[in-house]
Amino acid sequence: MARDRLPDRRPNATSRIEFGGFSFTVTVSFALDGRVLECFADGTRIGTDIAHMIDDACVVISLALQHGCPPSLLPKSMGRVRVPALGEGMCGPASALGAIAAVVAEAASEMEDLVDG
Repeated sequence: MARDRLPDRRPNATSRIEFGGFSFTVTVSFALDGRVLECFADGTRIGTDIAHMIDDACVVISLALQHGCPPSLLPKSMGRVRVPALGEGMCGPASALGAIAAVVAEAASEMEDLVDG
C-alpha cells in the first residue's frame, strides 16, 4: 500500500501523558476525513537516548498509520504489564511507545465518534 500524502495543514489533538517517570506531550494529526495520519511526542530532555527513541517511535507509528494500519491495532500489538494502580489484574502499556500508541488509538476513536455522530 502506498503512503498517503499528508495535507500541509491538518487538524490535531494534543494530550499529556506520564510514563516511567517521564511526562510527554503527544500530538496526533488527522486528515480532513478524520483518519489519523501521524503523531509526535516530546517532553524529555533533547539529545537523550529516550528522546531519540520517542522520536523514532513516532516515525514508526506515523508510517504504519500512513500505510493503512488501524490505530486501534497499534497498542493491542505491543507489550502490556500488570499495573496495580489501575486495579486488580489490570494491565497497561509496557513501554513509552505503547503509551503513545494508546494515545493515538484513543484520539482516533474520539475523532471517529465526532465524525460519525
